[in-house]
Amino acid sequence: MKKLFVLLAAALFFTGCASTQTETEKLANCKYALRSVEISDYNVNSLSFDIVIAITNLNRKDTAKLKRFEGELSMNDTPVSKINLEEATILPNATHNAKTHITVPMSAFSSKLLGLVSMNSGTIDYHLTGTMYFEGPLGAEIPIPVDIGRIGGYNT
Repeated sequence: MKKLFVLLAAALFFTGCASTQTETEKLANCKYALRSVEISDYNVNSLSFDIVIAITNLNRKDTAKLKRFEGELSMNDTPVSKINLEEATILPNATHNAKTHITVPMSAFSSKLLGLVSMNSGTIDYHLTGTMYFEGPLGAEIPIPVDIGRIGGYNT
């Protein structure tokens, strides 16, 4: 009886591992892009930005379920703000544009960077790093590191 229990436990463990590997492979088949960073409001104390991150599910059959994203936005190698995204469902062979809004205090910008941002210059390099957490088997979160950038201040 103990041998049967051990065999069943081992079978469940290996099935769970295979399922987790399959889920991870599906999520690794997603493509990420920093679609746009646009100034939405500004005043003496802060600048506000609307940010769009495109998540494309390249899998033809399976839906990807984003649980959350935690990351940091940099402009010309200067970290300016933390970025967080909420849950999203990305259908097979589709792109989901995750949108977020941030407000950055003026103190976060160097004078050179502030001048470029306020002029909406095409010479600003935006860079986003962080971790996407996707829903895995049995509700487990699977972390996928993300490192994406976009050159220029204009929406392309």
